[in-house]
Amino acid sequence: MHEWSLAEAVVRAVLALIEQRGASRASELEVVYGELMGLDPDLMAEAIRELSVGSPLEGAEVKIVEEPARIRCRSCGSEFSLSSVDIDGPKILEEGHGRENLLHFLPDLAPALLRCPRCGSSDLEVDSGGSLRISRVVLEWS
Repeated sequence: MHEWSLAEAVVRAVLALIEQRGASRASELEVVYGELMGLDPDLMAEAIRELSVGSPLEGAEVKIVEEPARIRCRSCGSEFSLSSVDIDGPKILEEGHGRENLLHFLPDLAPALLRCPRCGSSDLEVDSGGSLRISRVVLEWS
């Protein structure tokens, strides 16, 4: 479950921000993750809450927002979403926990597994939807 390791990094970053700014706590936190990451937003929020217990982040409102993947064709300049294309090659991996989309585990493979719906090229670049970032933190001072 990569949600827990990512949540740990988010909590560390927010705690460092609280300390750096001299705040007493954070009351709100918003994290944006890319569609290609295949995160479970509920699990991510729960992990952040659990890892925040006993810290200045404990009790903060946690919002997890998915950013849609946007892919750009370097050949023709077309931009498209992940849902508008077919994935070449093995789409599904069988694992002990069920079936998972290959891009969940290897989002960097998106350009290798996708084809431009306009020209068919595989020379693609992921413009958004493959990263995680802290988009908003509300700090409080006492």
